[in-house]
Amino acid sequence: MEPVVTVALVAGSASIAGAAIAASFQYASKVREEKRLARLAQIEADTRIADAFATLMGKAHGRGETHLSEAALPILFEGELLEEVQKSLTRIVTGQSEYAAEARADRALDVATLRTVGIGKADMDAAIQVIAQLGLKHSLLTRPAWVGLIGRNEFQSVHGCSELVTRLKQFESAEITRLRRGRCARFFWWLRGK
Repeated sequence: MEPVVTVALVAGSASIAGAAIAASFQYASKVREEKRLARLAQIEADTRIADAFATLMGKAHGRGETHLSEAALPILFEGELLEEVQKSLTRIVTGQSEYAAEARADRALDVATLRTVGIGKADMDAAIQVIAQLGLKHSLLTRPAWVGLIGRNEFQSVHGCSELVTRLKQFESAEITRLRRGRCARFFWWLRGK
């Protein structure tokens, strides 16, 4: 073979190899960026789920939405009530609070400004059942569902509470076991579709 052909083959092979190496670095960089974006999206989704779950948990425990009374706003921002609240807040901030004055100001703010809408028993029962099912579906919500179920059962009985708690415990232990498996075992576990 002629030296010119040999040099051309080596140069061509080197340029192809260089392009392949550069492309693989670009691909690896894109994969890392996609993983990072997927992780951020998962965090955002988990945050939204947790917020909705907390709202649902409040409903299951009989706490509805709290509303600010617009009729009470003028009362709060004029006259003796405003002065009393300002004095109480000043004493609290400076560490010189009196329990009686603080309690009076707190009661006045509660009565004058906030109203909590009650939740009916059927809504509460439905919400706690949905919470239990969400806990059985999402490992992120398993422990909070379990704790919420037990807490709700303490003040008002929940139909099938012990069975639901047992299922939540089993689901949690299965998830822990799945996460502890080796990579090969996890791969075959996912193939089975469990």
